Amino acid sequence: MRARGRTLLTVLLLSLVVVIAGQVPAVGTPESKAASTPPPPAGELRDLGATISSLTVVEGAYGKLPDGTFVAYAPVMGENAELNVTTSVNGTNTVLGHYPMPGASGGPTIAVGPDGVVYVGTYYQGHLYAWNPATKEMSDLGQPVAGETYLFGLSVAPDGTVFGGTYPNAHVFSYHPDRGFTDYGKPVDNDEIKYLKSTVYDPDQNALFVGTQPIPKLFKLDLASKTFTESQVSAPFPGASVIDLDYAQGRVLANVNNTLRVFDSVANREVDVTDASTGQVAVGLPMVARGVSEPRDGKVYFSRLVGTVSHLSYYDLATDTVTTTRHPSSRGALIGYGWTTEGDHEVLYSLAGNYSGGGFRYDPVSDTAGTLQYPFRPAPAGLQHVLPNADGSEIFFDAFLNGSTSKLDVESGVLTPVTRLGQAEDWTLGPEEETTIYAGVYPNGTLIRYRPDQPAGPDNPKTFATLKTSDAQIRPLDVQVHDGVLYAATAPDYGLRGGAIAAVDLTSNEVKVTRNVVQDHTMASLAFLGDKIFAGSSTEGGTGTDPIEGTAKLVEWDPATRQVVRTAEPVADAESINALTVHNGRLYGLADSTVFEFDPVAWKVIRKVALDGVGAVRAASRGELIFHPNGYLYASVGESNFALDPFTLTGERQTEKTYRLELSADRDLLMLVWPEGFENPIHYGRFTPAATPCETPDTRDKLTIGGVQTPLRNRFVITGCTLQDVVDKIIDGGSSGSAAARELDRYVAAGTLTARERGDILRALR
Repeated sequence: MRARGRTLLTVLLLSLVVVIAGQVPAVGTPESKAASTPPPPAGELRDLGATISSLTVVEGAYGKLPDGTFVAYAPVMGENAELNVTTSVNGTNTVLGHYPMPGASGGPTIAVGPDGVVYVGTYYQGHLYAWNPATKEMSDLGQPVAGETYLFGLSVAPDGTVFGGTYPNAHVFSYHPDRGFTDYGKPVDNDEIKYLKSTVYDPDQNALFVGTQPIPKLFKLDLASKTFTESQVSAPFPGASVIDLDYAQGRVLANVNNTLRVFDSVANREVDVTDASTGQVAVGLPMVARGVSEPRDGKVYFSRLVGTVSHLSYYDLATDTVTTTRHPSSRGALIGYGWTTEGDHEVLYSLAGNYSGGGFRYDPVSDTAGTLQYPFRPAPAGLQHVLPNADGSEIFFDAFLNGSTSKLDVESGVLTPVTRLGQAEDWTLGPEEETTIYAGVYPNGTLIRYRPDQPAGPDNPKTFATLKTSDAQIRPLDVQVHDGVLYAATAPDYGLRGGAIAAVDLTSNEVKVTRNVVQDHTMASLAFLGDKIFAGSSTEGGTGTDPIEGTAKLVEWDPATRQVVRTAEPVADAESINALTVHNGRLYGLADSTVFEFDPVAWKVIRKVALDGVGAVRAASRGELIFHPNGYLYASVGESNFALDPFTLTGERQTEKTYRLELSADRDLLMLVWPEGFENPIHYGRFTPAATPCETPDTRDKLTIGGVQTPLRNRFVITGCTLQDVVDKIIDGGSSGSAAARELDRYVAAGTLTARERGDILRALR
């Protein structure tokens, strides 16, 4: 117990007075009716630049330049993406040019017209670009359908008309240089269909076949009458998407969730397919490919998995038979095809694999195959996450979509690629002494453990669970380790509802998954207090769904029974409780853009504050909360960072155009930064809060004097120092009653302490 001294203030207290003197007015300022709250500390954000450039090619194409040169085209995904043009020969290939598409975050779909013009559909502004090989000029043709932000599934008719699909309203569009854009609308009146994912033109009937997502359906569009007719299937489509469509000699070949489904284009119904390896007729054979080649000798080529390796396969159009060849494509799935003449016959080229710039060449006459390497230029990657190690000496970065992972040595500034983890929806450090990363990875809901100090191998990263396969969960939105268990709050697969809490026992590796913890809600956030687990839900479903009616829930969840114990709605009409944290035995949460404090014993909201100027932040992964050692609560909301007084939840915006929030050992807050003109954050930043007089303030709820808790409310009375800090310094300094009174008068004058509270404190100090 501290003694209640009555001597003059010590040097330590005098130092505090000197530091804060400029922050309070002179004694004699009229007292306000209620104590005011000092502002949180300011800070400085340092933009430290890009950390990852990655190579992701979703789909490529081939063509010939005016001089006859056979070339490969690859629109690389990334910020302010560009079209790569390289030679394509059986040997060393040469870059011929990089052609920017300003404002694009990548081109997931590409097609080459009969005149050689290359068309690319882009994220996130949903524009169609055209590159002319004769003039070498890239043109932004604009947005085919107003308000549509993604383009998919480009295909071209012999007259040069380009067709494609959109998101989020699943429209079909066309473009012709002489006519501009035509909007054909949506194939079916179903609000749950968000993506028009694929198209292919049938020149024999002047018809267009289109595929949808997240409810996978195939439709035939009669272009003369502009009417849609749904195709007749032999069995329901699997998964969520008609990924790709191709046409050849009366057959429409569809990649439906990596299965091959084939349709008679005239009858508009599915046909039986025979697997040559077994002689059996099947509905849906596995395939892993973007598209198929143009037909040669009655065959179209694509890739299938044999074990874990892609193999060249072909579909015989006369017999509806699939044959898998002996030729592996070790670089990955085939994602773009082109025939060219070499010697006296044609050979097939294809891009192979999304992430390595690989290629594949097949000579059908000699029945030989081989791999190629294309010198595509990586693009600045949109970043998904940042994570410092325990002592802050290393920082890990994960890329959006591509999933590349890099490590920054903070002292040297050297960036090093490490094992590609995939797109981490969330990750955390383990309790192990050495750096161990636990992550939840899209698109398969994979829960993994990664040791960056160990060589990559079959068990590094170690996969604990693939939740897409077991429980239709693809986005682990909050991943934490607690009491020897890896927990994940998850969102379901495309078009589905019902998130989950997954638990992996890190000793036995046993996996337990509880779906629909809150019926039809995604599970978005987790917090742990003693032996209790709390979770926040979201009214969102899987990607491509609209939120359901109702309010996001806060639940207490029993891990033993895997049942909900209690439920609350902390913020009316909130769609997502997208962050939870614990402080002083209470829960602090972020519901959309409202911060709330919640008493888990009384099971009620203590206070809540809506953050100004944030807008409607309604996404289950768009918020984070961190208590800083300086005593303030920091919130990442949408694209802003706030510092909040935890006693009142009032605060100020600290940064804009930033994303994510991680606390480093040096007390900096790490975040991702949007440079001007970019759709995704590609830079890493450090936010350093300003120093305060009290480095680690005492933020307990009630003022304690001499070991006895008083009824007086503790709070910040100057920026960075609480009433408890001030009183403790008075006590430790052994000040006299008059000196203590003079010191407390400063806070009364500042309006952060009332005269009545001053009197109560002085009486307690006697």
